Amino acid sequence: MSPRREDRVEPPAVVLHHAPGAPSAVLREVSAGAEEEGVPLRLQRVPDGAAVALGHAAARDSRLSVGVGVSADGAVAVHHAQLPADRPALAVRDGTPADWRRAGRTAARVVTGLPLQ
Repeated sequence: MSPRREDRVEPPAVVLHHAPGAPSAVLREVSAGAEEEGVPLRLQRVPDGAAVALGHAAARDSRLSVGVGVSADGAVAVHHAQLPADRPALAVRDGTPADWRRAGRTAARVVTGLPLQ
């Protein structure tokens, strides 16, 4: 007998909380950065908020304790659940596609224990 849908456990992944209206280009580049490092990323749309707060909430929701927040204005924050809520591992405001991709790689590298770039 297979498990019921509600009994299934989410696979380990970095969680990305994004506000409504978060730029699709930012979401695409962050996702690509994590994928380049071989770490799965699960996107979840949530009510509006600042990138740092979204990132911290995402880290708390992640089985890997690492999260990314993307606000409606395109700001990005990479967070770990054990860090203080107002102290992300990385914050990017007014970034470029390379910055957003680096944020995804940074989140993945926090999970894998590789040096941050």
